[in-house]
Amino acid sequence: MGDHDRTDETLILLARHGAYEVLSAMHHYGGSASFAQISAESPRPTALLRAMAAEGFLISPSGGTLDADPHDETCFRLTAKGEAIFCHLRRLREWIASRATSATRPIDPLST
Repeated sequence: MGDHDRTDETLILLARHGAYEVLSAMHHYGGSASFAQISAESPRPTALLRAMAAEGFLISPSGGTLDADPHDETCFRLTAKGEAIFCHLRRLREWIASRATSATRPIDPLST
């Protein structure tokens, strides 16, 4: 698989419904959150957690496999890669929001 295909797969994962919320919940709790905390922010996060673990964005310090559904107290932690990607996504969302806000402001004819 080429780098382009790998990048596409990563972007498709990050664009999935709930992906940002999973990363955000973990970041909100200092980089480590329980399955219950993550579930409160992202509905049905199990498949996302598995895919993000496979991408190296997070780990489960308790070890084991993610083949079975995690328990509410199962802890997940962002890796350095996961923390970095979340920071990039957050800045992108902030930039998009700022552009949307400036695009909806009426133009003041006296300011030009």
